[in-house]
Amino acid sequence: MNYLGFDIPLKKASLQSAIRLWVCLLTLGGAALTSARADELFREFYVSPAGDDANPGTLAKPFRTLGHTRDVVRTVNQPIEGNIIVWLRGGTYPLAAPIEFGAADSGVGGHQIVYAAYAQEVPVLSGGVLVTNWTREHGQVYSARLDWDGKLRGLFVNGVRAEMTQGTYKGQGAWGHFTVKGNEPWAETPGETLDGIQFDAVKLPVFANPADVELAQHRIFNSMVLCARDMVVESNHTIVKLQQPSGAIAATMAWGCNLKPTGDFIVRNAYELLSQPGEFYFNRSMHRLYYIARPGEDVPHATIVAPLSEGLVRIAGDSTSDRVKNLAFSGLTFAYDHWLLEKVGDSRGLVGVQSLGLYTRFRADGNWHKDHYDLCDLPQATVNVRNAENIRFERNRFTHLGSGVAVSLVNDVTDSAVTGNVFDDLSGNAVNLGHPTHYVIGGGPLFKPGVAGVCARDVVRDNWIRRVSLDFQQEEAISGFFTEAADISHNDIAGVPYGGIALGWWWGNAEIPASKVPKNNTIAFNRIVDTQQLLPKDGGALYVLGVQPGGRIEGNYIQSNTRLLYLDDGSADWTVTRNVLDPRDTRNIGKSHPGMWLHLWTTNIHDLTITDNFTTITNVLNKGVHCEPVRTRVENPLSAQAQTIVEATGLEPEYRDIAGAESGSQSK
Repeated sequence: MNYLGFDIPLKKASLQSAIRLWVCLLTLGGAALTSARADELFREFYVSPAGDDANPGTLAKPFRTLGHTRDVVRTVNQPIEGNIIVWLRGGTYPLAAPIEFGAADSGVGGHQIVYAAYAQEVPVLSGGVLVTNWTREHGQVYSARLDWDGKLRGLFVNGVRAEMTQGTYKGQGAWGHFTVKGNEPWAETPGETLDGIQFDAVKLPVFANPADVELAQHRIFNSMVLCARDMVVESNHTIVKLQQPSGAIAATMAWGCNLKPTGDFIVRNAYELLSQPGEFYFNRSMHRLYYIARPGEDVPHATIVAPLSEGLVRIAGDSTSDRVKNLAFSGLTFAYDHWLLEKVGDSRGLVGVQSLGLYTRFRADGNWHKDHYDLCDLPQATVNVRNAENIRFERNRFTHLGSGVAVSLVNDVTDSAVTGNVFDDLSGNAVNLGHPTHYVIGGGPLFKPGVAGVCARDVVRDNWIRRVSLDFQQEEAISGFFTEAADISHNDIAGVPYGGIALGWWWGNAEIPASKVPKNNTIAFNRIVDTQQLLPKDGGALYVLGVQPGGRIEGNYIQSNTRLLYLDDGSADWTVTRNVLDPRDTRNIGKSHPGMWLHLWTTNIHDLTITDNFTTITNVLNKGVHCEPVRTRVENPLSAQAQTIVEATGLEPEYRDIAGAESGSQSK
């Protein structure tokens, strides 16, 4: 039985014959339909939540678990004479930990191994567990036992995201001293910084379980979540001692991103803060989960899911010469995973600097340029892909997720595609390409020579993206770093807290030359609406960085009330053409950034070809060198020519059936 409530499949006609034909086309590289041969199919297996791993894996007697099915496929896939399809019957496939695919799970000889939904059924890969047997504590506060020893950062009630308990408190300054010797595995230099934050003891008491407590703080364009190791009272202050070294790393970031000890903090995840409907707290020492019912919720009879698995799928080869190849996933739902935040040394936290980039190493000066961005890493992904080739995700649903990103093609992922998927109700963003340390391939601590590789010729296309970056608000809906020939096109993005699409890394004011890695990237025919909903003072609806020879920004429709095209410091060699830019109004966004269709704020931006764009307003900031727009048409209302461009953006005809398929909100 499917306890997630996803009763409507994403495909209107998800028939086995259509999947078989699609697999043949993948094998043939998109050849004509008449070229597909029936003998391309080598083996079929079936898996069902009602099956048994002792079965032979047939339709009548299916396997039960994906792990076992993967292991069986591994025994017959090398060599193979055609494609292998694993049909997943409808229902929930519980995952206590991510299922892993390595090079041994590849399709060989150009053949595909496909994990696909059977007929019109809805298989759900779930990292959550049902929480039952709720009892009323008092008022609308309920509790239930949850056999789990870790922190719980997420909960869903009848498919609706609950929130950790929280309150806002003003910091009263730094406390203590934390010394870094410089030889720690997470350190690049020695230094000394704060060890905690002071608060007014009258307003913020010491909580019973301080190790559960988190401090969240938002700056202009970045966010931090720091975990406490203890709380004590000294004089008239409550001291929140930070888990280290995450606290030290956050305190020393440069560029105004660093922790502000006298700023406002969201203090969360304590029983003492339980006060609002829809809030939860998990006492892990007592294995007791508490929740305040929202109006109309019948908690004892509700479907309540606690996400526990840290991610759901890991696809990873061992090197650039030993990749995972030729895997595809179609018609599946990925739901209910959990992220305990980034582990650095003995600490957990999220020290966000920009987009998906996290500071995970200590430098006393906090200057990431000096080490070629090797300070940085990426958050956990629901689906994480490394050292892989021809990996495809098509017509899947990603929903109710707690990771920092849903699908992340991180390192040496080539010729792969994320196409026609629905992304909705995510803590983080939808899709990421590449890694911030790829300024020089193989030069950093994370990916050594022979393992490090640029993400090249990857496609992110025709995806429907709503309600993303709900927790990690600094993340754009789609992000990318140092990439080659990326194709980000025909995506439909609406209602995001920060930007819609961001691609590129490296700044023109850096102390290092531009990276030679990125080239020939394309951002085209996307529909991006209502960005910067919560963080309006920086960033843009479509944001790029770096010298990008061969880069194209073409045929996009952007409608928002902030900076629509933002080519930031150091951007060069892009062609920006035939976009339709529609700032909804020109109200002031912050003190110095009114809504504008083009934002080029420094002379470090240079050599951009900006031609034949349409805009509804004249407002522009252009300090770039050799960046003068040509043949810009200012129209309100838009002409038929501009409307033709608008109508060609967003989902292509073969994927328009997924529009509005997100759970809950049906915004178009």
